[in-house]
Amino acid sequence: MTGSYPTVHGLRDMGGFVLESSHPTIASLSQAAGFSTGAFVGSRVVARHFGLSHGFEVYDDDMGGETEEGKLPGVFPERRAGVVTDRALAWLKQNGQRKFFLWAHYYDPHAPYDPPEPFKRQYAQTPYDGEIAYMDAQVGRLLDGLDQLGLGSRTLIIAVGDHGESLGEHGELTHGIFLYDATLHIPLIIAGPDVPHGKVIEDQVRSIDLHPTAMAFLRLPPSPEAQGVSLWPLMQQGTHVRSNYSYGETLYPRTYMGWSELRAMRTDDWKFILAPRPELYDLHRDPGELQNLIAQHRTEAEQYQQLIWKIAGTQGKTEKVTAVPMDAQTRRELESLGYVGGGSTREIQLGVDAPDPKDRIAVMKLLEEGQKLLNTHDNTRAVQIMEQVLRQDPGNPMGHVCLAMAFERAGQLERAVSVYEDAIQRGVLTDIIYSRLGKVYLRLHQLEKAANVMNLSSQINPTDLDNLRNLGTAELQLGHVDEAERAFKAMTHQNDHYSAAYNGLGLVAIQRGDANAARHDFEKAIELNSAEVEPLLNLGILYDKAGDKTEALRYYQQFLAKASAKDYSALIPKVRAAVQDLKSGR
Repeated sequence: MTGSYPTVHGLRDMGGFVLESSHPTIASLSQAAGFSTGAFVGSRVVARHFGLSHGFEVYDDDMGGETEEGKLPGVFPERRAGVVTDRALAWLKQNGQRKFFLWAHYYDPHAPYDPPEPFKRQYAQTPYDGEIAYMDAQVGRLLDGLDQLGLGSRTLIIAVGDHGESLGEHGELTHGIFLYDATLHIPLIIAGPDVPHGKVIEDQVRSIDLHPTAMAFLRLPPSPEAQGVSLWPLMQQGTHVRSNYSYGETLYPRTYMGWSELRAMRTDDWKFILAPRPELYDLHRDPGELQNLIAQHRTEAEQYQQLIWKIAGTQGKTEKVTAVPMDAQTRRELESLGYVGGGSTREIQLGVDAPDPKDRIAVMKLLEEGQKLLNTHDNTRAVQIMEQVLRQDPGNPMGHVCLAMAFERAGQLERAVSVYEDAIQRGVLTDIIYSRLGKVYLRLHQLEKAANVMNLSSQINPTDLDNLRNLGTAELQLGHVDEAERAFKAMTHQNDHYSAAYNGLGLVAIQRGDANAARHDFEKAIELNSAEVEPLLNLGILYDKAGDKTEALRYYQQFLAKASAKDYSALIPKVRAAVQDLKSGR
Protein backbone atom coordinates (compact mmCIF):
# COMPACT_ATOMS: atom_id res chain seq x y z
CA MET A 1 0.00 0.00 0.00
CA THR A 2 2.75 2.50 0.91
CA GLY A 3 5.52 1.36 -1.43
CA SER A 4 7.98 1.65 1.46
CA TYR A 5 9.80 -0.68 3.82
CA PRO A 6 8.70 -1.22 7.45
CA THR A 7 11.59 0.92 8.66
CA VAL A 8 9.88 3.86 6.90
CA HIS A 9 6.15 3.24 7.41
CA GLY A 10 6.61 1.92 10.96
CA LEU A 11 4.36 -1.16 10.85
CA ARG A 12 7.11 -3.48 12.06
CA ASP A 13 5.28 -6.47 13.52
CA MET A 14 1.90 -7.94 14.43
CA GLY A 15 0.37 -6.15 17.39
CA GLY A 16 1.77 -3.05 19.03
CA PHE A 17 2.24 -1.10 15.80
CA VAL A 18 -0.04 1.02 13.63
CA LEU A 19 0.28 2.73 10.26
CA GLU A 20 0.02 6.45 10.95
CA SER A 21 -2.27 8.36 8.58
CA SER A 22 0.66 10.62 7.65
CA HIS A 23 1.99 7.82 5.41
CA PRO A 24 0.32 8.04 1.96
CA THR A 25 -1.14 4.82 0.54
CA ILE A 26 -2.71 3.78 -2.74
CA ALA A 27 -6.07 4.18 -1.01
CA SER A 28 -5.47 7.67 0.41
CA LEU A 29 -3.94 9.03 -2.79
CA SER A 30 -6.62 7.58 -5.06
CA GLN A 31 -9.42 8.74 -2.75
CA ALA A 32 -7.98 12.27 -2.84
CA ALA A 33 -8.10 12.05 -6.65
CA GLY A 34 -11.83 11.24 -6.62
CA PHE A 35 -11.80 7.45 -6.66
CA SER A 36 -14.25 5.32 -4.70
CA THR A 37 -12.25 3.15 -2.30
CA GLY A 38 -13.33 -0.02 -0.58
CA ALA A 39 -11.62 -2.80 1.39
CA PHE A 40 -13.03 -6.16 2.42
CA VAL A 41 -10.65 -8.11 4.59
CA GLY A 42 -10.58 -11.74 5.63
CA SER A 43 -9.03 -11.42 9.08
CA ARG A 44 -8.58 -9.15 12.07
CA VAL A 45 -4.83 -9.35 11.40
CA VAL A 46 -5.46 -6.31 9.17
CA ALA A 47 -8.22 -4.74 11.28
CA ARG A 48 -8.83 -1.00 11.07
CA HIS A 49 -7.16 -0.27 14.41
CA PHE A 50 -3.78 -1.07 12.79
CA GLY A 51 -4.26 2.10 10.72
CA LEU A 52 -4.86 0.33 7.42
CA SER A 53 -8.31 1.85 6.87
CA HIS A 54 -6.87 5.30 6.09
CA GLY A 55 -8.10 6.37 2.65
CA PHE A 56 -10.90 3.80 2.41
CA GLU A 57 -14.49 5.07 2.32
CA VAL A 58 -15.59 1.54 3.24
CA TYR A 59 -13.36 -0.71 5.36
CA ASP A 60 -15.22 -3.92 6.12
CA ASP A 61 -13.39 -5.88 8.81
CA ASP A 62 -16.48 -7.35 10.48
CA MET A 63 -15.66 -10.86 11.71
CA GLY A 64 -19.17 -11.53 12.97
CA GLY A 65 -18.36 -10.93 16.62
CA GLU A 66 -15.48 -13.41 16.70
CA THR A 67 -12.58 -12.19 18.85
CA GLU A 68 -9.04 -13.30 19.77
CA GLU A 69 -10.34 -14.56 23.11
CA GLY A 70 -9.03 -18.06 23.80
CA LYS A 71 -6.98 -18.28 20.61
CA LEU A 72 -3.29 -19.05 20.34
CA PRO A 73 -1.06 -15.96 20.10
CA GLY A 74 -0.84 -14.87 16.47
CA VAL A 75 -4.13 -16.57 15.53
CA PHE A 76 -6.70 -13.96 14.54
CA PRO A 77 -10.46 -14.10 13.92
CA GLU A 78 -11.15 -14.67 10.24
CA ARG A 79 -13.97 -15.19 7.77
CA ARG A 80 -14.24 -17.35 4.68
CA ALA A 81 -13.17 -16.14 1.24
CA GLY A 82 -16.78 -16.51 0.08
CA VAL A 83 -17.89 -13.76 2.48
CA VAL A 84 -15.10 -11.44 1.27
CA THR A 85 -16.10 -12.03 -2.36
CA ASP A 86 -19.81 -11.55 -1.64
CA ARG A 87 -19.23 -8.19 0.02
CA ALA A 88 -16.69 -7.03 -2.56
CA LEU A 89 -19.11 -7.83 -5.41
CA ALA A 90 -21.96 -6.02 -3.65
CA TRP A 91 -19.73 -2.95 -3.32
CA LEU A 92 -18.69 -3.14 -6.96
CA LYS A 93 -22.33 -3.18 -8.06
CA GLN A 94 -22.78 0.15 -6.27
CA ASN A 95 -19.43 1.76 -7.12
CA GLY A 96 -18.01 0.02 -10.17
CA GLN A 97 -19.21 2.59 -12.69
CA ARG A 98 -17.06 5.23 -11.00
CA LYS A 99 -13.28 5.24 -10.81
CA PHE A 100 -12.51 2.82 -8.00
CA PHE A 101 -9.80 1.12 -5.97
CA LEU A 102 -10.82 -2.17 -4.34
CA TRP A 103 -8.77 -4.27 -1.93
CA ALA A 104 -10.11 -7.81 -1.47
CA HIS A 105 -8.04 -9.50 1.23
CA TYR A 106 -8.23 -13.30 1.49
CA TYR A 107 -6.85 -15.06 4.54
CA ASP A 108 -7.98 -18.69 4.24
CA PRO A 109 -4.58 -20.39 3.63
CA HIS A 110 -3.39 -19.80 7.19
CA ALA A 111 -3.02 -22.27 10.04
CA PRO A 112 -5.04 -23.95 11.39
CA TYR A 113 -6.01 -25.27 7.94
CA ASP A 114 -9.71 -26.08 7.68
CA PRO A 115 -11.18 -25.68 4.17
CA PRO A 116 -14.95 -25.98 3.68
CA GLU A 117 -16.56 -28.81 1.76
CA PRO A 118 -16.06 -30.16 -0.86
CA PHE A 119 -12.44 -29.00 -0.54
CA LYS A 120 -12.13 -30.50 2.94
CA ARG A 121 -12.93 -33.95 1.54
CA GLN A 122 -10.98 -33.55 -1.71
CA TYR A 123 -7.84 -32.39 0.11
CA ALA A 124 -8.17 -34.44 3.28
CA GLN A 125 -4.44 -35.25 3.32
CA THR A 126 -3.28 -31.72 2.37
CA PRO A 127 -5.69 -29.22 3.96
CA TYR A 128 -3.38 -26.29 3.19
CA ASP A 129 -3.82 -27.09 -0.51
CA GLY A 130 -7.56 -27.32 0.13
CA GLU A 131 -7.66 -23.80 1.52
CA ILE A 132 -5.70 -22.52 -1.48
CA ALA A 133 -8.08 -24.27 -3.88
CA TYR A 134 -11.13 -22.83 -2.08
CA MET A 135 -9.68 -19.33 -2.06
CA ASP A 136 -8.75 -19.66 -5.74
CA ALA A 137 -12.37 -20.49 -6.56
CA GLN A 138 -13.57 -17.41 -4.70
CA VAL A 139 -11.02 -15.16 -6.39
CA GLY A 140 -12.27 -16.58 -9.69
CA ARG A 141 -15.82 -15.66 -8.68
CA LEU A 142 -14.69 -12.07 -8.02
CA LEU A 143 -13.00 -11.88 -11.43
CA ASP A 144 -16.09 -13.33 -13.13
CA GLY A 145 -18.14 -10.68 -11.34
CA LEU A 146 -15.91 -7.94 -12.72
CA ASP A 147 -16.51 -9.23 -16.24
CA GLN A 148 -20.26 -9.56 -15.71
CA LEU A 149 -20.37 -5.95 -14.56
CA GLY A 150 -18.47 -4.89 -17.68
CA LEU A 151 -15.46 -3.76 -15.64
CA GLY A 152 -12.84 -6.33 -16.58
CA SER A 153 -11.52 -4.54 -19.67
CA ARG A 154 -10.72 -1.32 -17.81
CA THR A 155 -9.53 -2.70 -14.48
CA LEU A 156 -5.94 -3.42 -13.46
CA ILE A 157 -5.87 -6.57 -11.31
CA ILE A 158 -2.93 -7.25 -9.01
CA ALA A 159 -2.93 -10.57 -7.13
CA VAL A 160 -0.12 -10.94 -4.61
CA GLY A 161 0.57 -13.29 -1.70
CA ASP A 162 1.48 -12.06 1.76
CA HIS A 163 3.93 -14.90 2.42
CA GLY A 164 4.43 -18.60 1.82
CA GLU A 165 4.34 -21.46 4.30
CA SER A 166 7.56 -23.35 5.02
CA LEU A 167 5.71 -26.66 5.57
CA GLY A 168 8.76 -28.08 7.32
CA GLU A 169 11.57 -26.54 5.26
CA HIS A 170 14.41 -25.34 7.49
CA GLY A 171 12.49 -26.76 10.44
CA GLU A 172 9.69 -24.17 10.24
CA LEU A 173 6.14 -25.38 9.76
CA THR A 174 4.38 -22.10 8.92
CA HIS A 175 6.00 -18.64 8.68
CA GLY A 176 7.25 -15.66 10.66
CA ILE A 177 10.51 -16.94 12.12
CA PHE A 178 12.88 -17.29 9.16
CA LEU A 179 13.65 -15.27 6.02
CA TYR A 180 14.17 -18.08 3.55
CA ASP A 181 12.51 -18.11 0.13
CA ALA A 182 10.06 -20.77 1.31
CA THR A 183 8.13 -17.88 2.87
CA LEU A 184 9.51 -14.76 1.11
CA HIS A 185 9.21 -15.87 -2.54
CA ILE A 186 5.53 -15.17 -3.22
CA PRO A 187 3.25 -15.18 -6.27
CA LEU A 188 2.57 -11.93 -8.12
CA ILE A 189 0.11 -11.86 -11.03
CA ILE A 190 -0.81 -8.67 -12.89
CA ALA A 191 -3.51 -8.49 -15.56
CA GLY A 192 -5.48 -5.76 -17.28
CA PRO A 193 -5.17 -2.99 -19.85
CA ASP A 194 -1.73 -2.78 -21.50
CA VAL A 195 -0.40 -5.79 -19.58
CA PRO A 196 1.13 -8.40 -21.96
CA HIS A 197 -0.77 -11.69 -21.85
CA GLY A 198 1.01 -14.81 -20.63
CA LYS A 199 4.35 -13.13 -20.02
CA VAL A 200 6.52 -14.56 -17.23
CA ILE A 201 8.98 -12.19 -15.53
CA GLU A 202 12.10 -13.87 -14.19
CA ASP A 203 13.60 -10.71 -12.66
CA GLN A 204 13.26 -10.23 -8.92
CA VAL A 205 10.57 -7.70 -8.04
CA ARG A 206 9.32 -6.58 -4.64
CA SER A 207 6.05 -5.83 -2.90
CA ILE A 208 7.19 -2.20 -2.51
CA ASP A 209 7.07 -1.95 -6.33
CA LEU A 210 3.29 -2.43 -6.39
CA HIS A 211 2.50 1.08 -5.15
CA PRO A 212 4.33 2.95 -7.94
CA THR A 213 3.05 0.42 -10.49
CA ALA A 214 -0.57 0.94 -9.46
CA MET A 215 -0.19 4.73 -9.25
CA ALA A 216 1.30 4.86 -12.76
CA PHE A 217 -1.76 2.99 -14.09
CA LEU A 218 -4.03 5.48 -12.32
CA ARG A 219 -1.96 8.33 -13.81
CA LEU A 220 -1.26 9.68 -10.33
CA PRO A 221 2.11 10.51 -8.77
CA PRO A 222 3.36 7.95 -6.23
CA SER A 223 3.91 8.72 -2.59
CA PRO A 224 7.10 10.71 -1.93
CA GLU A 225 7.95 7.99 0.60
CA ALA A 226 7.76 5.17 -1.98
CA GLN A 227 11.02 3.21 -2.21
CA GLY A 228 9.83 0.88 -4.94
CA VAL A 229 9.79 1.41 -8.72
CA SER A 230 7.13 1.07 -11.41
CA LEU A 231 7.17 -2.33 -13.10
CA TRP A 232 5.61 -1.10 -16.35
CA PRO A 233 8.92 -0.83 -18.27
CA LEU A 234 9.78 -4.37 -17.21
CA MET A 235 6.36 -5.74 -18.14
CA GLN A 236 5.94 -3.93 -21.45
CA GLN A 237 9.46 -3.56 -22.87
CA GLY A 238 11.46 -6.04 -20.82
CA THR A 239 13.59 -3.17 -19.53
CA HIS A 240 15.31 -4.02 -16.27
CA VAL A 241 14.27 -1.78 -13.38
CA ARG A 242 15.98 -1.02 -10.06
CA SER A 243 14.38 -3.86 -8.12
CA ASN A 244 17.44 -6.09 -7.71
CA TYR A 245 17.94 -5.31 -4.02
CA SER A 246 15.17 -6.44 -1.70
CA TYR A 247 15.23 -5.88 2.06
CA GLY A 248 13.38 -8.14 4.49
CA GLU A 249 13.07 -8.32 8.26
CA THR A 250 11.22 -10.26 10.92
CA LEU A 251 10.87 -9.04 14.49
CA TYR A 252 8.56 -11.95 15.34
CA PRO A 253 11.33 -14.13 16.85
CA ARG A 254 12.25 -11.27 19.19
CA THR A 255 8.73 -10.24 20.24
CA TYR A 256 7.06 -13.65 20.50
CA MET A 257 9.94 -16.03 21.26
CA GLY A 258 12.65 -14.00 22.97
CA TRP A 259 15.09 -14.86 20.16
CA SER A 260 17.04 -12.59 17.83
CA GLU A 261 15.31 -10.66 15.07
CA LEU A 262 16.49 -11.40 11.51
CA ARG A 263 17.16 -9.11 8.54
CA ALA A 264 17.94 -10.06 4.95
CA MET A 265 19.09 -8.66 1.63
CA ARG A 266 18.14 -10.56 -1.52
CA THR A 267 19.28 -10.07 -5.10
CA ASP A 268 18.67 -12.11 -8.25
CA ASP A 269 21.78 -14.09 -7.35
CA TRP A 270 22.36 -14.00 -3.59
CA LYS A 271 20.53 -14.06 -0.26
CA PHE A 272 22.28 -12.67 2.82
CA ILE A 273 20.63 -13.17 6.22
CA LEU A 274 21.88 -11.05 9.10
CA ALA A 275 21.63 -13.18 12.22
CA PRO A 276 23.83 -13.90 15.23
CA ARG A 277 25.41 -16.46 12.88
CA PRO A 278 25.04 -14.81 9.43
CA GLU A 279 24.16 -16.77 6.29
CA LEU A 280 24.87 -16.34 2.58
CA TYR A 281 23.34 -18.43 -0.20
CA ASP A 282 23.95 -18.69 -3.96
CA LEU A 283 20.33 -18.76 -5.17
CA HIS A 284 21.19 -20.09 -8.64
CA ARG A 285 23.15 -23.10 -7.43
CA ASP A 286 21.33 -23.55 -4.16
CA PRO A 287 17.70 -22.35 -4.45
CA GLY A 288 16.78 -24.33 -1.34
CA GLU A 289 19.25 -22.23 0.72
CA LEU A 290 20.95 -25.23 2.27
CA GLN A 291 24.67 -24.42 1.86
CA ASN A 292 25.84 -21.41 3.85
CA LEU A 293 28.74 -19.83 1.90
CA ILE A 294 29.50 -17.03 4.35
CA ALA A 295 33.05 -18.31 4.99
CA GLN A 296 33.93 -18.37 1.29
CA HIS A 297 32.35 -15.02 0.31
CA ARG A 298 32.92 -12.59 3.15
CA THR A 299 33.34 -9.63 0.79
CA GLU A 300 29.88 -10.16 -0.73
CA ALA A 301 28.40 -10.68 2.72
CA GLU A 302 29.88 -7.40 3.98
CA GLN A 303 28.50 -5.59 0.91
CA TYR A 304 24.97 -6.88 1.54
CA GLN A 305 25.21 -6.12 5.25
CA GLN A 306 26.04 -2.51 4.42
CA LEU A 307 22.99 -2.37 2.14
CA ILE A 308 20.84 -3.61 5.04
CA TRP A 309 22.08 -0.80 7.28
CA LYS A 310 21.56 1.71 4.49
CA ILE A 311 17.85 0.81 4.45
CA ALA A 312 17.43 0.17 8.17
CA GLY A 313 19.51 3.16 9.16
CA THR A 314 22.94 3.07 10.80
CA GLN A 315 21.26 3.10 14.18
CA GLY A 316 19.68 -0.24 13.28
CA LYS A 317 22.61 -2.23 14.67
CA THR A 318 21.33 -1.47 18.17
CA GLU A 319 17.95 -0.07 17.22
CA LYS A 320 15.25 0.64 19.79
CA VAL A 321 11.85 0.13 18.20
CA THR A 322 9.02 1.88 19.99
CA ALA A 323 5.74 0.00 19.76
CA VAL A 324 2.79 2.41 19.92
CA PRO A 325 -0.37 0.34 19.41
CA MET A 326 -2.68 3.20 18.40
CA ASP A 327 -2.83 6.23 16.17
CA ALA A 328 -2.72 9.80 17.52
CA GLN A 329 -6.51 10.31 17.50
CA THR A 330 -7.19 7.06 19.38
CA ARG A 331 -4.47 7.97 21.83
CA ARG A 332 -6.15 11.31 22.59
CA GLU A 333 -9.52 9.63 23.06
CA LEU A 334 -8.10 7.02 25.41
CA GLU A 335 -6.13 9.65 27.31
CA SER A 336 -9.45 11.38 28.04
CA LEU A 337 -10.57 8.13 29.67
CA GLY A 338 -7.30 7.68 31.55
CA TYR A 339 -6.24 4.60 29.60
CA VAL A 340 -2.97 5.87 28.18
CA GLY A 341 -0.17 6.58 30.57
CA GLY A 342 3.60 6.49 30.73
CA GLY A 343 3.65 2.74 30.19
CA SER A 344 1.57 2.81 27.03
CA THR A 345 4.56 2.58 24.71
CA ARG A 346 6.89 -0.38 24.65
CA GLU A 347 10.51 -0.33 23.58
CA ILE A 348 11.89 -3.38 21.79
CA GLN A 349 15.66 -3.49 21.85
CA LEU A 350 17.11 -4.94 18.66
CA GLY A 351 20.70 -5.92 17.99
CA VAL A 352 21.40 -7.20 21.51
CA ASP A 353 22.45 -10.72 22.36
CA ALA A 354 19.69 -13.27 21.91
CA PRO A 355 19.55 -16.85 20.61
CA ASP A 356 19.82 -17.37 16.87
CA PRO A 357 16.44 -18.79 15.74
CA LYS A 358 18.17 -21.56 13.77
CA ASP A 359 19.70 -22.72 17.07
CA ARG A 360 16.20 -23.10 18.48
CA ILE A 361 14.71 -25.34 15.78
CA ALA A 362 14.16 -28.17 18.27
CA VAL A 363 12.20 -25.78 20.51
CA MET A 364 10.26 -24.45 17.51
CA LYS A 365 9.25 -27.96 16.47
CA LEU A 366 8.05 -28.72 19.99
CA LEU A 367 6.04 -25.48 20.02
CA GLU A 368 4.42 -26.33 16.71
CA GLU A 369 3.60 -29.85 17.92
CA GLY A 370 2.13 -28.47 21.13
CA GLN A 371 0.03 -25.94 19.23
CA LYS A 372 -1.35 -28.69 17.02
CA LEU A 373 -2.35 -30.59 20.16
CA LEU A 374 -4.02 -27.48 21.55
CA ASN A 375 -5.96 -27.06 18.29
CA THR A 376 -7.22 -30.65 18.62
CA HIS A 377 -7.94 -30.16 22.36
CA ASP A 378 -5.45 -32.86 23.44
CA ASN A 379 -4.57 -30.79 26.48
CA THR A 380 -2.79 -33.49 28.48
CA ARG A 381 -0.22 -34.14 25.75
CA ALA A 382 0.01 -30.40 25.04
CA VAL A 383 1.06 -29.85 28.67
CA GLN A 384 3.78 -32.47 28.36
CA ILE A 385 5.16 -30.93 25.16
CA MET A 386 5.05 -27.35 26.44
CA GLU A 387 6.81 -28.31 29.65
CA GLN A 388 9.62 -29.64 27.45
CA VAL A 389 9.69 -26.27 25.64
CA LEU A 390 10.21 -24.35 28.87
CA ARG A 391 12.83 -26.77 30.15
CA GLN A 392 14.85 -26.07 26.99
CA ASP A 393 13.96 -22.36 26.66
CA PRO A 394 12.76 -21.03 30.05
CA GLY A 395 12.28 -17.42 28.93
CA ASN A 396 10.17 -18.16 25.85
CA PRO A 397 6.98 -16.00 26.00
CA MET A 398 5.08 -18.23 23.56
CA GLY A 399 5.96 -21.32 25.58
CA HIS A 400 4.54 -19.79 28.76
CA VAL A 401 1.29 -18.75 27.07
CA CYS A 402 0.75 -22.12 25.39
CA LEU A 403 1.50 -24.12 28.55
CA ALA A 404 -0.86 -21.94 30.57
CA MET A 405 -3.55 -22.31 27.89
CA ALA A 406 -3.21 -26.10 28.06
CA PHE A 407 -3.70 -26.00 31.84
CA GLU A 408 -6.68 -23.64 31.46
CA ARG A 409 -8.39 -25.88 28.94
CA ALA A 410 -7.76 -28.87 31.18
CA GLY A 411 -9.47 -27.01 34.03
CA GLN A 412 -6.25 -26.68 36.06
CA LEU A 413 -6.55 -22.96 36.63
CA GLU A 414 -4.18 -22.70 39.58
CA ARG A 415 -1.41 -24.32 37.54
CA ALA A 416 -2.10 -21.86 34.71
CA VAL A 417 -1.68 -19.01 37.20
CA SER A 418 1.67 -20.44 38.29
CA VAL A 419 2.91 -20.51 34.69
CA TYR A 420 1.94 -16.89 34.05
CA GLU A 421 3.42 -15.75 37.37
CA ASP A 422 6.66 -17.58 36.56
CA ALA A 423 6.81 -15.71 33.23
CA ILE A 424 6.44 -12.37 35.04
CA GLN A 425 9.18 -13.29 37.52
CA ARG A 426 11.45 -14.06 34.56
CA GLY A 427 10.79 -10.60 33.11
CA VAL A 428 8.39 -11.71 30.37
CA LEU A 429 6.21 -8.64 30.90
CA THR A 430 3.97 -8.69 27.82
CA ASP A 431 0.40 -7.49 27.56
CA ILE A 432 -0.63 -11.02 26.53
CA ILE A 433 0.81 -12.53 29.73
CA TYR A 434 -0.96 -9.95 31.92
CA SER A 435 -4.30 -10.13 30.10
CA ARG A 436 -4.47 -13.91 30.10
CA LEU A 437 -3.43 -14.10 33.74
CA GLY A 438 -6.22 -11.64 34.50
CA LYS A 439 -8.75 -13.82 32.71
CA VAL A 440 -7.71 -16.84 34.80
CA TYR A 441 -7.96 -14.79 38.01
CA LEU A 442 -11.45 -13.75 36.86
CA ARG A 443 -12.48 -17.39 36.44
CA LEU A 444 -11.10 -18.08 39.93
CA HIS A 445 -13.15 -15.11 41.26
CA GLN A 446 -9.98 -13.40 42.45
CA LEU A 447 -11.35 -10.09 41.27
CA GLU A 448 -8.83 -7.64 42.73
CA LYS A 449 -5.93 -9.57 41.25
CA ALA A 450 -7.77 -9.82 37.93
CA ALA A 451 -8.39 -6.09 37.73
CA ASN A 452 -4.81 -5.26 38.71
CA VAL A 453 -3.08 -7.33 36.02
CA MET A 454 -5.63 -6.48 33.33
CA ASN A 455 -5.03 -2.79 34.08
CA LEU A 456 -1.31 -3.45 33.56
CA SER A 457 -2.12 -5.10 30.24
CA SER A 458 -4.28 -2.19 29.12
CA GLN A 459 -1.48 0.26 29.94
CA ILE A 460 0.86 -1.67 27.63
CA ASN A 461 -1.75 -2.27 24.93
CA PRO A 462 -5.04 -0.36 25.25
CA THR A 463 -6.16 -1.76 21.87
CA ASP A 464 -6.74 -5.28 23.27
CA LEU A 465 -10.53 -5.08 23.37
CA ASP A 466 -10.97 -8.55 24.83
CA ASN A 467 -8.83 -7.54 27.81
CA LEU A 468 -10.87 -4.35 28.26
CA ARG A 469 -14.07 -6.37 28.21
CA ASN A 470 -12.76 -8.72 30.91
CA LEU A 471 -11.47 -5.74 32.89
CA GLY A 472 -14.88 -4.06 32.73
CA THR A 473 -16.50 -7.29 33.91
CA ALA A 474 -14.12 -7.56 36.87
CA GLU A 475 -14.66 -3.92 37.85
CA LEU A 476 -18.44 -4.39 37.71
CA GLN A 477 -18.26 -7.42 39.97
CA LEU A 478 -16.12 -5.41 42.37
CA GLY A 479 -18.75 -2.68 42.37
CA HIS A 480 -16.44 -0.20 40.64
CA VAL A 481 -19.07 1.17 38.27
CA ASP A 482 -17.11 4.18 37.05
CA GLU A 483 -14.01 2.06 36.30
CA ALA A 484 -16.16 -0.49 34.46
CA GLU A 485 -17.73 2.26 32.35
CA ARG A 486 -14.27 3.57 31.44
CA ALA A 487 -13.22 0.14 30.20
CA PHE A 488 -16.34 -0.37 28.07
CA LYS A 489 -16.16 3.17 26.65
CA ALA A 490 -12.50 2.61 25.76
CA MET A 491 -13.76 -0.28 23.63
CA THR A 492 -16.41 1.74 21.79
CA HIS A 493 -13.93 4.57 21.12
CA GLN A 494 -11.83 2.06 19.18
CA ASN A 495 -14.56 -0.09 17.64
CA ASP A 496 -18.14 1.12 17.77
CA HIS A 497 -19.27 -2.23 16.34
CA TYR A 498 -18.02 -4.32 19.27
CA SER A 499 -21.28 -5.64 20.70
CA ALA A 500 -19.88 -6.85 24.03
CA ALA A 501 -18.96 -3.25 24.89
CA TYR A 502 -22.61 -2.20 24.67
CA ASN A 503 -23.71 -5.18 26.76
CA GLY A 504 -21.22 -3.98 29.39
CA LEU A 505 -22.49 -0.40 29.21
CA GLY A 506 -26.01 -1.76 29.65
CA LEU A 507 -24.93 -3.47 32.87
CA VAL A 508 -23.36 -0.20 34.01
CA ALA A 509 -26.67 1.58 33.36
CA ILE A 510 -28.49 -1.10 35.41
CA GLN A 511 -26.17 -0.41 38.34
CA ARG A 512 -27.07 3.26 38.07
CA GLY A 513 -30.78 2.56 37.92
CA ASP A 514 -31.20 3.80 34.34
CA ALA A 515 -33.42 1.13 32.76
CA ASN A 516 -34.00 3.07 29.53
CA ALA A 517 -30.29 3.50 28.85
CA ALA A 518 -29.70 -0.16 29.72
CA ARG A 519 -32.39 -1.33 27.31
CA HIS A 520 -30.93 0.84 24.53
CA ASP A 521 -27.43 -0.57 25.09
CA PHE A 522 -28.60 -4.20 25.21
CA GLU A 523 -30.60 -3.73 22.01
CA LYS A 524 -27.59 -2.11 20.36
CA ALA A 525 -25.46 -5.11 21.31
CA ILE A 526 -27.94 -7.49 19.68
CA GLU A 527 -28.25 -5.30 16.59
CA LEU A 528 -24.48 -5.41 16.13
CA ASN A 529 -24.17 -9.15 16.69
CA SER A 530 -27.25 -11.33 16.68
CA ALA A 531 -25.16 -14.25 17.97
CA GLU A 532 -24.57 -12.53 21.33
CA VAL A 533 -26.63 -14.26 24.01
CA GLU A 534 -25.92 -12.28 27.19
CA PRO A 535 -27.81 -9.16 26.03
CA LEU A 536 -30.84 -11.40 25.42
CA LEU A 537 -30.71 -12.64 29.00
CA ASN A 538 -30.18 -9.12 30.32
CA LEU A 539 -33.19 -7.79 28.38
CA GLY A 540 -35.27 -10.67 29.69
CA ILE A 541 -34.34 -9.80 33.27
CA LEU A 542 -34.95 -6.10 32.60
CA TYR A 543 -38.45 -6.67 31.24
CA ASP A 544 -39.20 -9.25 33.93
CA LYS A 545 -38.43 -6.73 36.67
CA ALA A 546 -40.49 -4.11 34.85
CA GLY A 547 -43.50 -6.46 34.82
CA ASP A 548 -43.58 -6.84 31.01
CA LYS A 549 -44.08 -10.61 30.93
CA THR A 550 -44.51 -10.86 27.14
CA GLU A 551 -41.19 -9.22 26.33
CA ALA A 552 -39.44 -11.00 29.21
CA LEU A 553 -40.65 -14.36 27.94
CA ARG A 554 -39.57 -13.54 24.38
CA TYR A 555 -36.00 -12.68 25.37
CA TYR A 556 -35.64 -15.55 27.84
CA GLN A 557 -36.70 -17.99 25.13
CA GLN A 558 -34.29 -16.47 22.62
CA PHE A 559 -31.52 -16.85 25.18
CA LEU A 560 -32.36 -20.51 25.76
CA ALA A 561 -32.43 -21.16 22.01
CA LYS A 562 -28.96 -19.71 21.48
CA ALA A 563 -27.05 -20.24 24.74
CA SER A 564 -24.33 -22.88 24.80
CA ALA A 565 -24.95 -25.56 27.43
CA LYS A 566 -21.20 -25.66 28.11
CA ASP A 567 -20.79 -21.92 28.67
CA TYR A 568 -24.07 -21.23 30.49
CA SER A 569 -24.71 -24.48 32.38
CA ALA A 570 -25.32 -22.64 35.66
CA LEU A 571 -27.74 -20.09 34.17
CA ILE A 572 -29.85 -22.19 31.82
CA PRO A 573 -31.83 -24.01 34.59
CA LYS A 574 -32.59 -20.68 36.28
CA VAL A 575 -33.83 -19.15 33.04
CA ARG A 576 -35.97 -22.20 32.32
CA ALA A 577 -37.50 -21.83 35.76
CA ALA A 578 -38.19 -18.16 35.08
CA VAL A 579 -39.90 -19.09 31.79
CA GLN A 580 -42.13 -21.59 33.59
CA ASP A 581 -43.04 -18.97 36.22
CA LEU A 582 -43.98 -16.48 33.49
CA LYS A 583 -46.05 -19.04 31.62
CA SER A 584 -47.87 -20.11 34.76
CA GLY A 585 -48.54 -16.53 35.77
CA ARG A 586 -46.56 -16.66 38.98
